[in-house]
Amino acid sequence: MKNDLTMPVGYQWLLDRGLVGFEPFTQLQPWHYMSAEQCFWATERWPGVSTRRLFVFARRQDNDDLACVSFDENQIANGVVQIQGWTDSGFDVVQEFPDFWLWMQQVIQDVSDWVALA
Repeated sequence: MKNDLTMPVGYQWLLDRGLVGFEPFTQLQPWHYMSAEQCFWATERWPGVSTRRLFVFARRQDNDDLACVSFDENQIANGVVQIQGWTDSGFDVVQEFPDFWLWMQQVIQDVSDWVALA
């Protein structure tokens, strides 16, 4: 992870307990965390799309959806934004969550939907 960032507490909590993986087809399929080398600032890769600072930390394996921590100007995490990357405009906001755990609730629903299709 970028050294100057403080990720939400839940991010590290899931890692410490082995509840999330860094590759497709791992613990929270269809979602997985991205390795430090894969993480990036969506707002730097696709400038001009948003004035918010969005740091990509997770990816959905079956589409181009990415989960980003939204940081304020003081580098304080203030929610999770799910985006669809690589669109004509760069990225589109899919959904916003005021905190990490509300995003995680959606991830659990995505896992449930994924299992139902298996």
